[in-house]
Amino acid sequence: MLKHLKTLCLILLCALSSTSYAQTNDFYKGKTLEIIAGFSPGGGYDAYARALGSAIGRYIPGNPSIVVRNLTGAGSLRLALYLAEAAPQDGTTIGIFDNGLMIAPLLKPDLVKFDASKLSWIGSAAKDTQVCMVWKELGIASINELKTREVTIGVTGIDDIRYMSTAMMRSVAGSKIKIVPGYPGSTDIRLAIERHELDGVCDSWQSVKSTKAEWVNDKKINILVQMVVNGHPDLPQVPKIIDFADEKMKNAVSLLVSSGEAGRSFVGPPNIPKDRLKILREAFNQSIKDKDFLELTSKAHLDVEPMSGEDIEKLLDRVYKMSAQDITLARKLIE
Repeated sequence: MLKHLKTLCLILLCALSSTSYAQTNDFYKGKTLEIIAGFSPGGGYDAYARALGSAIGRYIPGNPSIVVRNLTGAGSLRLALYLAEAAPQDGTTIGIFDNGLMIAPLLKPDLVKFDASKLSWIGSAAKDTQVCMVWKELGIASINELKTREVTIGVTGIDDIRYMSTAMMRSVAGSKIKIVPGYPGSTDIRLAIERHELDGVCDSWQSVKSTKAEWVNDKKINILVQMVVNGHPDLPQVPKIIDFADEKMKNAVSLLVSSGEAGRSFVGPPNIPKDRLKILREAFNQSIKDKDFLELTSKAHLDVEPMSGEDIEKLLDRVYKMSAQDITLARKLIE
């Protein structure tokens, strides 16, 4: 009798498992997956979003339609808040926003009121090495020159990675900088630099060399500093911000540049069902090896250095557990 009961239970469990699997695999059939970029078209975040959109639908059971759109505002904070507070939590909406917002809730909790560690991290397409640069015509070749000469730097918002990088130039390297916020995206800032409305920008090296290759190839910019602990192999002669930090600053500076490890990350709202999150993560992992994705990223000269959603979660867990002392100092460094 007991043997028959065990057999019956096993059959029921298998049936339930099969039903759950079928429901999961049927969920996306006839639906649309929306991929939202937090910046205007033409920049790196937008380019990665469109590259992913070209491939991911093929690797999701049910082959949903894919729509890529832009939702700009406050350095992509508008998108981050939408995902954290208002987006559907059923796995039909994901986005890509400024990686600085991954740690902004730690640094400005009164202004950035969401917990990035609670979001549903899908995966990252590439690391993000922030560099600070000025227009070559200014004749400024070294960050040390900014101790006596002021420049005007554009940013999208006061919570994004561009702002944090620019603020660190002032607090860690002693640079004289006027910060001008409010640009919708990197494309708008770059146009302002070319029109001589701004002197420079802190931006992603991976994005600049891909979406603004003529700046690099024609030597129109001077790169003054990398906002990293470990430098990018393309830039062996460019100093790192950690080099300017004294011992008591180093942990705080490491915190401030940590989000670059996750770089161009795709993320969904909190509470996406685990089975659908697994589907999205597996589809992302397949997409970054897809020929269309690789062709688009190669044509755009975009780096592909993937990081799994699970590893992004581990990174955030480590960062969100840093000491109160280091977090307090990090806040002061970007005031």
